[in-house]
Amino acid sequence: MATLFVNFPFWFVHGLDFPMHSPLPFYAGLLAVASLLIAALFFMGPALATQALGRPLLGTLENSLGSIPAFALRLCCVLFLVLWIGDLVALPALRLPHFILRRDVSSTESAIIAAGLLTFLFITGLQSMRTAAKLALFTNKLGIALLIAALLRVHQGWPAALKGFPSPVVSSPVSDVCQGLSLLTFYVAPLALLSANFGRRTTARKQVAITALMGIALPLFGTLLFVGVIVVATFHSQFYRPSLNPNIVMALWGDVADSALPGPMMLAAITMFGAVRFGARALADSISVRAVPSRLRWVVFPPITGAMVCVSLNPYAPSLSTALAASVGCLTVAGAVLTADVVICRRPAEKVRKIDWVGVVALLAGLAVPLYMSHGMAESLPGSWWHPWVWPSYGVGFLVCLLGRAVQRRFPADI
Repeated sequence: MATLFVNFPFWFVHGLDFPMHSPLPFYAGLLAVASLLIAALFFMGPALATQALGRPLLGTLENSLGSIPAFALRLCCVLFLVLWIGDLVALPALRLPHFILRRDVSSTESAIIAAGLLTFLFITGLQSMRTAAKLALFTNKLGIALLIAALLRVHQGWPAALKGFPSPVVSSPVSDVCQGLSLLTFYVAPLALLSANFGRRTTARKQVAITALMGIALPLFGTLLFVGVIVVATFHSQFYRPSLNPNIVMALWGDVADSALPGPMMLAAITMFGAVRFGARALADSISVRAVPSRLRWVVFPPITGAMVCVSLNPYAPSLSTALAASVGCLTVAGAVLTADVVICRRPAEKVRKIDWVGVVALLAGLAVPLYMSHGMAESLPGSWWHPWVWPSYGVGFLVCLLGRAVQRRFPADI
């Protein structure tokens, strides 16, 4: 699970989600609280639900939402993973070949690179858990080594990194925290729900808590703290270029000759292999249907791989961004429903219903929040790029499910 955060794409895209606008001790404390909160809300609840039922994640969703909505969420999981993995593969397939090969790369060549990488990573990602753990450990060590290398390159800015960036004039600290939490949650929430599948492998709640701490909170905290210090140090080093945001790219490859870039860039691309392997296993679980023989399940992988290749070649398409936001919203609120069922200690249903109306109403109520905020509050929320609906959507889904279950307990024959 740590591979979800110890990889170059995460550092580059989310490294500035929580800007270091405060001294290092206060910044570290803020990151610790945010990491623990995200792990507790978006992983612990669904993981405890899978542990209590002893079922896979999608089987647990059937118990809370019904078989028909759970099947729709199965498709939503597939959609999210196709978009997320395709965006990860865009780094080595579309963005880095120009620097590595030192020439322009055609769309056909990028598609071939993406297809080859996906085939390799899916084959290696669907091995035994022991093999998957060893491969993940390798990519994690490589990622940590790159972070240390970046930190050493910007050693001139270490003293300034203890103080952080100057406080922003335009936005307030509270606004920065809200934006950072929303951006991180948009990335972590669906992946934490998919990670909850590991909950059924545990036998006690303490093990679930340790998994949340070591698999989500600690790697998220450590990575963001490392990257935050590196970014501030880069801003005060010789590698910073004015008018640009300091980032991990400047720290790693600032003032590096073009002839020396291929090797380090290939190493940076390898760090995302562990995350893609995690996605491959989650995708295999999402398309796993009992009624379909295991051999026939492999038939769906070629078209899914083709879809990922198309996504990797067009990572900035507006339609893909809309589809990603929709899938993230569905999975986030689904996690809220599972968490509410755990809080209220709901017993497993004797027979899975086609539609559990309490769970479905809670899901729809949560999904209505982003629609309301994007249309009715567009003027008051001009910075909608940072997904301000994520936490309200989760909260509404959780509260509606909790109230619905309470009413269901009081009037079991009516609901």
